[in-house]
Amino acid sequence: MVEPSKNYEEVIEVSAPQEACFQAVTTQMDKWWTRFTEGRLDRVGDKVTVRFPPDYGFWTFEATSFESPNRIEMMCTDAHHKVEGQPEEIDQEWLGTKIIWEFKTVGDRTEIKMTHDGLTPTLNCWEICLDGWNHFFKNSLKSFLCGEEPSPHV
Repeated sequence: MVEPSKNYEEVIEVSAPQEACFQAVTTQMDKWWTRFTEGRLDRVGDKVTVRFPPDYGFWTFEATSFESPNRIEMMCTDAHHKVEGQPEEIDQEWLGTKIIWEFKTVGDRTEIKMTHDGLTPTLNCWEICLDGWNHFFKNSLKSFLCGEEPSPHV
């Protein structure tokens, strides 16, 4: 059981160079997260919106820290998460949360640590979001960066 105050945090290792990993997160979310991505993150203040049609929701993130190719922080500035059978509060639960990406070269591989600061087991969306991140981060992004077929939302 995860502590109620524990943020979602995972690490993957991939064969792609660190710069390619950083670019995948900042400018290629449509390749591994959702095909419905608007914007990109090239500097502090840039925004990106990720959508999940037909009506699962969308989230907008603003880059609040940008240290290419080592780290990026993105704050959720707009959120809409619609899940049938869940309380209405789920809609805005990501608002104000921050996703922190850290990239480090380890030998001939790159380690990517992703922390979703604010995504904790106390939220209504915990189980749904846990499954989502485990799929999109641990599987789809990893596949994309290892030259395999990713599985973004289409």
